[in-house]
Amino acid sequence: MADTLPLTAGTGGFDLVQAADQWIQPLMVLDREFRFVYANRAYLRIMGKAWKDLNARYFFDVFYHEPKKRAEVEEAFRSTFDGELTYLAEHPYELEHPDGSIHVRTWQWVQKPFRGAEGIVTHIVQRCEDVTDRVELKRQNEIMSNELAHRIKNMFSVIMATARISGSVASDLDGFIDEFNDRLVSMSRVYSKLTTNDWYGLPLRHLLEEEIRAVTRRDDSRYCLSGPDITLSLKSTKDGALIIHELASNASKYGCFSQPDGRLDVTWYIEDEHLVVVWEESDLTGVRPPSRKGFGSILFHMLPNLKVTRDFRDTGLVLTVRSPISISIFDDA
Repeated sequence: MADTLPLTAGTGGFDLVQAADQWIQPLMVLDREFRFVYANRAYLRIMGKAWKDLNARYFFDVFYHEPKKRAEVEEAFRSTFDGELTYLAEHPYELEHPDGSIHVRTWQWVQKPFRGAEGIVTHIVQRCEDVTDRVELKRQNEIMSNELAHRIKNMFSVIMATARISGSVASDLDGFIDEFNDRLVSMSRVYSKLTTNDWYGLPLRHLLEEEIRAVTRRDDSRYCLSGPDITLSLKSTKDGALIIHELASNASKYGCFSQPDGRLDVTWYIEDEHLVVVWEESDLTGVRPPSRKGFGSILFHMLPNLKVTRDFRDTGLVLTVRSPISISIFDDA
């Protein structure tokens, strides 16, 4: 390989080829016909080639380029032979390894003219930088930025809708402020948990415990949760958190947690391809249906995939929610 490269001449017996073979930066040399005359070990290693695969071969026979890209590369090569230092933009290449597998890597190239004894450019010396990881990181950052922007937009939409509904059902300004702030605090808890959970859904039991404990001040004797371990989908987690917060708040103000002997039992199960959740308040007296629609009623109306039945018994509210498991439960398959 060294015999074909005009870089062997040096001062003090210094062999540039021998030195280049030790470099970690990939490097190769083309003659004026765009044929390989040298490639160092780093270049051969990352390309998955042996020197015999490149020796004297035409560059574009080794690496396929679409016509537009090939024209760009050829122009850069010709400019380099005119004595210019040229650069090629990042570009992905399919590399076939000895086992026949194809790997896509992204390269950024710099071409430097090599002049012979008479000062005429006789070869191109090309340095290759593998920027695959950098490009992939940039792509992932762009995806994350777009996803974050989408989630922020959705979050503000939920906040705006919550503010609008809260205002429509509030009896006075102070009530609106208190209830709206409580709902924002609840949303903040859920969004914080979703962030730490990489925006996968949360367990139904976790949502229930968080909201009920916030109301009962962790008095576990006042309620019981019973059901299988179920992780909700992302949308169902956000919707479910709003519903549970509203039910717990109403239980605190008007229902089972507003009286010393009141009790809450929440059960859930799968039935006929639906997730069924039963919220049952008991040990109360004189329970009557509300005289007007509240936040919860309007919220249920905004979620058409839910089927909700409410039974205002004298001893307490019994509410049943049915939701198709195809949209309510996280599927990790």
